[in-house]
Amino acid sequence: MSTESAAPAAPTAAPAAQVAVDKSKGGDKLAAWSVFSLILGLAGDMAKPIGNYSLWLMAAGIVGFILCFALRRASFARRGMFHAGIFALIMGTIWGLQQFAVPDDKGDERGATVAFLPILAPIQTKILPLPQNQKLLLQFQDAVAKGSDSERVAAARELYVATEDPALHRGMIEAMMGSGNPALQQSATLLRFAERKRDRLTLPPIDRDKDDPLSRRLLSFSFEVRDVNVDSGALDLRSSTSRSFGTVTRQGTTMRLPIIVAEGGSFQEMLVDLKPGNDMRLTGKARLETGEVVAVELPLF
Repeated sequence: MSTESAAPAAPTAAPAAQVAVDKSKGGDKLAAWSVFSLILGLAGDMAKPIGNYSLWLMAAGIVGFILCFALRRASFARRGMFHAGIFALIMGTIWGLQQFAVPDDKGDERGATVAFLPILAPIQTKILPLPQNQKLLLQFQDAVAKGSDSERVAAARELYVATEDPALHRGMIEAMMGSGNPALQQSATLLRFAERKRDRLTLPPIDRDKDDPLSRRLLSFSFEVRDVNVDSGALDLRSSTSRSFGTVTRQGTTMRLPIIVAEGGSFQEMLVDLKPGNDMRLTGKARLETGEVVAVELPLF
């Protein structure tokens, strides 16, 4: 009796082992595909300065998933749908990190990998086949992204002075102003003022009120920067025929400018207090001795 009852159990051993092997192989394939997708996604992320590869790869994964879903009756399509879904999920995660998890749009410019691991930034700059101007701008961004404030400012000035291309100068100023670092913003403002010596600078009101005398006067008011001390931040200014002064500090830019508000009136001192704003502008307030205040902006370009 014991021999006969034990005999039927033998044939079930081999299929159970085979199922375990199949599951193991399936898990290995899934892991390999996930690792491949992650490596491809990181490569596309590192190539962000060249093109929006992460978005294109995510779109390819979604398209592949939709095609496999349409052909789901076939056995290969069901497997393909699963793998395409994993691919799209990984690419979508990387693209989402670029867009939403990195402040100051750095992820959208350099990729999430470099944004979270700045140590990789020089490698990215060296390996990507970029135009020389773009490569120099990326090198500038890398140089001002690390170190103490004094080290970052020194590196920024050195690279800025060594460059003569106006387009690169604008990109460097934009990088410093957009860094959020007060020392770099101060340096960028001083460098830009030094480039605009003798230019007629304006302080247009942000909200133009035709009934406000100061707002109307500012529409035709201008001044010049005659000299800039990039070390101390001192500004030598000219307004009409009068000399005046200003200062650029890490807290912002202040200027005292003489201005005639009413026709036939006398000069009044206007105190201007500006801070870095959006779109390469300094924004703030212009205030007269008599108390009138107007919101103004000063375009750097």
